[in-house]
Formats: sequence, structure tokens, C-alpha cells
Amino acid sequence: MVASLIEHERLETTVVKAKELRRFAEPAIAWAVSVGQLLSKDAEKRSDTERVQIVHAMRMAQRVVKARPALHKLFGTLGPRYSGRHGGYMRITQTGWRHGDAAPMAIVELVDRPAAEATDAK
Repeated sequence: MVASLIEHERLETTVVKAKELRRFAEPAIAWAVSVGQLLSKDAEKRSDTERVQIVHAMRMAQRVVKARPALHKLFGTLGPRYSGRHGGYMRITQTGWRHGDAAPMAIVELVDRPAAEATDAK
């Protein structure tokens, strides 16, 4: 579910699953943010210690995010995007109840999404 959130940047699920998803997605994004400034530097200009920091952060995030494309998007796009932000990368908005079993539903989305993607989702 974390990989789907990273790929699509927006999901609709139950409130319980959304709150549980936050426990896994926030630390994974935090690992990408911790090396966000290093990732924005040119690859040839990185020192050996910076490369080691990037590899360590990628391996720690890979514990949660198993899909390779999602991991690359996490470190290529989301890490630099949230580099100035200290936590609070997700927003959970309750939308109502599911018709079949009356489970409370919610929309989980990443904050500060680009405007083009936000309008496409609507």
C-alpha cells in the first residue's frame, strides 16, 4: 500500500488502514527527505560519505517500499520535493461510509502535490 501511495500520491481506503499506512509511509518518506539535498547534487560531485548516506537511506526505505519504481520515485522526486519539510507528508481526509459494510472511508494523499496532478485526480 505504501508503494501505491508513492506511485499515485493519492489513495482511497478505510480510515483504519489509512492510519496504519501513516506508520509505514511517513518514516520511508523521512528517509528520502534526509538525503534530499544530497540527491539534488550532481552524482559526480558527491563525496564517498554522501554516497554511503544515500545507499543507507535507500536500503532503510526499501524495508517498507518493496517496488523498485516506487523506491526510485521516492528518492528521485519526493525526497527533493519535501527537503524543507519536517514531517507531516500525508493528509488523511475522511469522506464518509462505504455502502456495502458502512466502513468509514478516507482519502490519503501526499501534501504539496503538483497542481496538474491534483486537478487530474478530481
